Amino acid sequence: MTPDENDPLVRHLIELAVELDAENIPIILGGGMSLYLRQKFMSSRAPRYPFGLPARSTADLDLFLSSRLIADAGKMESLRQVIGHLGYSVLPEAKNFQFAKKITLYGQERVIKIDLLAAPPRGEDASLVSVKRPRIKPKGAEGIHAYLTDESEGIEIGKLTVNPALLDPSLSLKNKTLFIPSAFNFLILKLHAFEDRKNDETRDLGRHHAWDIFATVVRMGEADWRVAREHRVAHADRPYIEKAAEIRKTDFSTPTALGLLRLRENEAYRREKELYGKYLESFIEDLAALF
Repeated sequence: MTPDENDPLVRHLIELAVELDAENIPIILGGGMSLYLRQKFMSSRAPRYPFGLPARSTADLDLFLSSRLIADAGKMESLRQVIGHLGYSVLPEAKNFQFAKKITLYGQERVIKIDLLAAPPRGEDASLVSVKRPRIKPKGAEGIHAYLTDESEGIEIGKLTVNPALLDPSLSLKNKTLFIPSAFNFLILKLHAFEDRKNDETRDLGRHHAWDIFATVVRMGEADWRVAREHRVAHADRPYIEKAAEIRKTDFSTPTALGLLRLRENEAYRREKELYGKYLESFIEDLAALF
């Protein structure tokens, strides 16, 4: 599996970026695409972990919406129009917050999916939204919701701008609309995701989440660690941080913990298990220092 396997999805991300720019709608990319962009364009090899990592493929675009955006009915309806204009249709099983379209790639049909996820609304934004968990939408907006994701409460802390020229040298946008979460925020999301999937055989028992946690920690630089410390101090007593720390302690604190077992079962890990195995103790120590 090579990073280039994600290039078709990057092309669809570029189409989305152009449409978002026209409407000045900023989103934060999560999931596998976020990790892919970080590894390919926005991180360097850390001296503590002197090896490269393969980027896993993904077929989804996870879009995290800020408190301000999910409370803005006009912007959210514009986002719905953008998604429809690009050929995505609503998925009946997750109506109005998951959308998909079929493409043909190398003669084979492939499905690309957009998931809309929202941070909990803050301050005055809370009065502008309607919440029926897990759904959230702006009051007055029709045809679009998001999945309320409590663990994304700090999603805007330390977010990184995706330079559009990294996606395509000819791409120039007027507005900053594409971001990825900080490494610390990404770890928070992935720890929560692992907790949800670790016993779910239909979701690979959380193996790819364990890999994503490993891949993120080993590529963290000094700036990532600084942002993590600032975030942890600012939100130390928030439940989503406390929960992430609890998951880390339960599932990633020893070589025999479930998270480390799932990591070693992951296909990408198994390809270089002798190399990665030399650094598992360092990984465990670093994750403990972060949480």
